[in-house]
Amino acid sequence: MCITWNAHAQNKHQTNFSQRLNVGDKIPQLDNSEVLFKSAKDIQLYSNDKVVLLDFFDTFCTACIASLHKLQKLQDELKENLQIVMVTWQDKATIEKFWKSNAFIKENKIQLPVIYGDTLLRQFFPHTGVPHVAWLFRGHVQAVTFSEFINRDNILKLSKEGIISLPLKWDFNDATLIKDVEAKSLLGEVKLTGFQDGRPTQSYSYSLDSTSGFYKTSIINQSIIAAYTTAYSEIFKPKFILRPERIELLVADSSKFDNFNSFVTSQVWLSQNGICYERLDKHPRNPIEQARLVLDDLDRFLNIKVYWAKKMRKVWAIKGTFHKSDKMVKGNKISSTDFLAFGIDMQNKYPIVIDLVDVKESFILPSYKNLQELNEGLANYGLQIVEEQREIDVLVFEEVK
Repeated sequence: MCITWNAHAQNKHQTNFSQRLNVGDKIPQLDNSEVLFKSAKDIQLYSNDKVVLLDFFDTFCTACIASLHKLQKLQDELKENLQIVMVTWQDKATIEKFWKSNAFIKENKIQLPVIYGDTLLRQFFPHTGVPHVAWLFRGHVQAVTFSEFINRDNILKLSKEGIISLPLKWDFNDATLIKDVEAKSLLGEVKLTGFQDGRPTQSYSYSLDSTSGFYKTSIINQSIIAAYTTAYSEIFKPKFILRPERIELLVADSSKFDNFNSFVTSQVWLSQNGICYERLDKHPRNPIEQARLVLDDLDRFLNIKVYWAKKMRKVWAIKGTFHKSDKMVKGNKISSTDFLAFGIDMQNKYPIVIDLVDVKESFILPSYKNLQELNEGLANYGLQIVEEQREIDVLVFEEVK
């Protein structure tokens, strides 16, 4: 999912949590909403027979725009049960111009109502990232979620049963610590839980909390694999992308470790399988020592052993003796061979790339569609890529029996 951070909107409209609506709260009366594509009187946020979805977006968010096709199809299919209303801080002229000029909008005939120039609804449903969705039914807030939870089953469930329980999207880190911190006798604590509803995801963090005086280490709502890799990154900086081929899962149920090759969207999967790690220490440690301690805690609580090992994998190995080329070549400038390896790995459609030459000089590489075309470009510099079996570093997750 793409999250757009809108500094302009945040600066212009400071978040006021005193107006925030929680799940179960009644929706206050709204006046003077500016609406495109549908008259304001036709939008009933207090509808007794329709689920109303307020989908906050802006035109800079590619995920928001990409989702409009799905939203329009749901609106057309479930028009008796559903009213989707798009909400944006952007002005009328910006939205009208975007709708008229964007090929995707025109091709998919997007005609969902849009509340533009919004300053009020964002106070009721504060957020820093979009998409951001508020679910309303019978004049009350029923859920606040990521857009991935918008689907036919959830809409019909709310419409038929009048209530629904979905993971809360909340973009703000509360300053409050666990209540036990207030107890003077507490010397430290370690806690590992599953996904915590309403807490924004957070990678590895280790710092002094000025409020409590404790050194707090936390990893919030991450996959098991992400929890380990983000902790390992505090010990050493990896020189490669941790693709699925670099992970070996010797466990009974690999689907709980990450959503590799899963048809379940990331936020839905995370709400079912994410973990939260929190540790409070009275005294500081060296950051590397602290990260190793976190890894030991995770091993113990999850009953697994995680370690790096050499494993045979199919790779693309960059070989040869580099020389400069006199040919005039058009293409992309590559700053080094390790940058080339990183760029190919990023595409995630070729084998893992191993750099065996470590050239730090730049060169021009024409576009390519396969290994043959890639090698034709590299031949200008005395380099080639060979597909072979080779031992590489692999992160192993092994269940303790």
